[in-house]
Amino acid sequence: MAVVRGDVVVVGAGLSGLCAARRLVRQGIDVKVVEARDRVGGRTWSQTIGQGRFDVGGQWIGPGQGRVKALAGELGLKTFQTHTAGKKVLEVEGKISTYKSATPSLSVLGLIQMQGALSYLERVRKRVSPNAPLGADNADQLDAETLQTWRQRFVKSSKLTGVMDAAIRTIFGAEARDLSALYFLMYLNAGGGLLKLSEARGGAQQDRFVTGAQSISLGLAEKLGDALILGQPVRTIVQGQEGVEAVTDDDVIRARYAIVAVPPALAGRIAYEPGVSVGRDQLMQRFAMGATVKVVVTYERAFWREAGYSGEVVSSDGPFSVIYDNTSHDGKQPALVGFIVGNHARQWSSQPSADRERRVLAALARYFGDEARLCQEYHELDWGAEPWSGGCPVGGLPPGVLTSSFQHLRKPEGRIHWAGTESATEWMGYMEGAIQSGERAADEVLRRL
Repeated sequence: MAVVRGDVVVVGAGLSGLCAARRLVRQGIDVKVVEARDRVGGRTWSQTIGQGRFDVGGQWIGPGQGRVKALAGELGLKTFQTHTAGKKVLEVEGKISTYKSATPSLSVLGLIQMQGALSYLERVRKRVSPNAPLGADNADQLDAETLQTWRQRFVKSSKLTGVMDAAIRTIFGAEARDLSALYFLMYLNAGGGLLKLSEARGGAQQDRFVTGAQSISLGLAEKLGDALILGQPVRTIVQGQEGVEAVTDDDVIRARYAIVAVPPALAGRIAYEPGVSVGRDQLMQRFAMGATVKVVVTYERAFWREAGYSGEVVSSDGPFSVIYDNTSHDGKQPALVGFIVGNHARQWSSQPSADRERRVLAALARYFGDEARLCQEYHELDWGAEPWSGGCPVGGLPPGVLTSSFQHLRKPEGRIHWAGTESATEWMGYMEGAIQSGERAADEVLRRL
């Protein structure tokens, strides 16, 4: 085995790991970044489909995400707004309706119930700090219940439940019954609330990168040069009194400190010698990755725009939970993007590929007319089948984990520090959170060097 030496070894060349490395390098620290894949970017991945550059992973940024916007500006990356003009489509309980406002087309009673539920959510989520969720009122009770059970107390309408389920599946890649109510509220608070996380205009899906979101990681990686080691999964991290060793199949990277910047579920697959604390081990074991299949369908014309549709769909019925207009920035490649998430995604890959495409095009035709069946290219990516992601968009926690193991989420284990968007306190689960967590871990190490 070849021996590689540095001051700090960063495990994972996603946005979090690369931002940690960037911060350290700027202080003159010798950093080595080790990545299992043959590419950088982690859960961001941009590909050419037809005549456009499209994201098959993380895609959007929005208001309040200052770090990612500043970094994009520094790298010379341009953004453009998601197309939102026109009618939106809502599908709940087998019925399809359209609307143009920010809220779905519900009955007067339904709208009153929605406003009441959202107001209640806003009040409660503001009490659950991402820095200290256990300090919230009734934290123990909230973490003892699933989101599904807790929600039943203030959401009585089945239609409103369906709308919320579509949002929850999209945000987490999970079902309401999979998540702790306390974790859900902490996550909402980190991103400014359910509406902000769900909306395009004015929300987390507002802006796209002209060259794709992976361009950020590609720009950061270019500056690292030979400090970046690709195609080398870290199998073991050994700690000693004076340093650490990150062991891959071919190399041993020796450093004073390590930053593990991969999702907790993947961090749990690394062997640690000596072992990490029981609390940290339990946290990694139970931080389940979301299930997401992202589908990009290209067309000759943006026919839905011509028919007065925005391209935005919310569905509780599946296979999609949400769909957006995904046309390239110059308009030359019309496209739609849809998310098959939660249980729908878990069952998706077991179907023959021809059946999957047929179901997707049938759903699009249901919303936008038969012309939707006449696509140019069909592209899908099942993130659950990606071995070095294990799922997307984010890891989620079931009941009982926050109250027993939260203190281990960001706490170093000896010379090992933790990054990754799941450990962020702002915009957890998003690119903004990845940057924040990477910079936080780098600062922790800088204070020890």
